[in-house]
Amino acid sequence: MHRLLVLLVVLLSAPAAWAHSMSSAQWRLSQVDAQTWDSRLRLPEDFEGRLMSLKTLGPVGCERLGETHTQPAEEGLVMHWRLRCPQGLQGPLGLEGFTIQLSDAVLLLQPLQGAPQYAVLSAVNPQWTPQQKAAAPPVPQYLVLGVEHILLGVDHLLFVLGLFLLWRRSGAGVGRLVGTLTAFTVAHSVTLAGAMLRGWTLPGGAVEACIAASILLLAVELATGARGLAQRRPAGIAFAFGLLHGFGFAGALAETGLPEQARGWALAAFNLGVEAGQLLFVLGLLAALRLLRPQPRWAPLALCAYGAVAAYWLIERSAAVLL
Repeated sequence: MHRLLVLLVVLLSAPAAWAHSMSSAQWRLSQVDAQTWDSRLRLPEDFEGRLMSLKTLGPVGCERLGETHTQPAEEGLVMHWRLRCPQGLQGPLGLEGFTIQLSDAVLLLQPLQGAPQYAVLSAVNPQWTPQQKAAAPPVPQYLVLGVEHILLGVDHLLFVLGLFLLWRRSGAGVGRLVGTLTAFTVAHSVTLAGAMLRGWTLPGGAVEACIAASILLLAVELATGARGLAQRRPAGIAFAFGLLHGFGFAGALAETGLPEQARGWALAAFNLGVEAGQLLFVLGLLAALRLLRPQPRWAPLALCAYGAVAAYWLIERSAAVLL
């Protein structure tokens, strides 16, 4: 366990803003007539309530008609303008200005005739060219989005790390680790599906605060060495807090949106991506056990950092809810 705690120093050196659920934007282009397109760009807010921004690129040969209008949206803003494109949508469409928190955006193209076309834009792939033949909804891209959301969601990873460290300290077999992670997976899959398909909701700020509390609970048990509830009933704790983590994933996915023609498949792909990212993280921890040399002197510092960051997130997020 001492070897793994060294990794905490690296993880916790990331900015606190990383703890916020990853945010996504959506750019929707809907054809009005042969030459006119309606453009709506939804921009989310960061954890502190500041609006994030992106700059649109393209389409080539189009001009804006009138002024850009803005209207508030849930945890964000929608920018609305119209485009006149005599030659149609030519050349690539793109967005620039992606950051760690605003990591991707879904581009939806809705022509008057034919099926909608979708693309997922990011810093790696900031541009996309419309196809003459309509493309299928980007179900595979949602798999990638799921992997990115879990691997860049530091608070989710720290919770899994805490469960992993408690398992190592207990000396139990691999079966107990598998059972704990399975309980976490089942729980957040239930609330993720319920939120996206059935409209289940909880206040986002309260969910984020509870996620921070779940990490702090594990930090206390790791630091004190007490056989608390998390040590005695790890699967139960993983399931209970997994329900809340699922709402956190749903908040990020809601900002991206699901393709109307493949909601179920896209949700399943996103969830599989989350599980794949979680599995990669755990396998990385197991590999670290074999590769890293023991550094017991770093363990107290790493545990203090682990608990301090969890406490900071809890205070910050609770204040955002109460104030």
